[in-house]
Amino acid sequence: MSFPYHAVPDGSAALPHHYVTATLAALVPILIVWDNDPRREPWMALCGVLGGLVSFGMVWPRYPVIGASLTLAANAVVLLAPFRPGWREWPRRHAVAVVLLALVALDDSLQHALGWHTPIDAAWKAGGRAAVVDAAEVVVRVV
Repeated sequence: MSFPYHAVPDGSAALPHHYVTATLAALVPILIVWDNDPRREPWMALCGVLGGLVSFGMVWPRYPVIGASLTLAANAVVLLAPFRPGWREWPRRHAVAVVLLALVALDDSLQHALGWHTPIDAAWKAGGRAAVVDAAEVVVRVV
C-alpha cells in the first residue's frame, strides 16, 4: 500500500468532501468561543482548521505525501484542542461540537490518506449518494 492511498482525494480536492464541510463547520463553535471570551482565544483549533483546509485543498493535489501528512496532523490538532485545560471553562457544547466535527473530518482524511473503509464513506457508497442525487432531482423538478 502506498501513502497516501489517493494521490488526489476522489480525483479532485475541489469536489465536496466531508473533510472540508466538517472542518469549515468547526469554525462556527471555535469563533463563537473566541467571541464570547476573547482572553482565551482557541488559536490551536483555529490553526488546525486553517492548516487542514490549506493542506487538503491546495497542498495534497500537488504534493500528495506532504498534503496527506499535514491534513492528518491538522485534523489531530483540531480533534485534541478541546481537551486542553483552557477549554474547561468554555461551554461544553462548543467543545463537543468541535470534537464531533473533527471526527467527521477524520473519517474522510483517513479514508483518502490510508485507504481505510470508514463509516461515513461506507454509508455514502451503500446508497447515500443515490439518495442525495434523487433528492436533488426532486428539488430541481419542483423549482
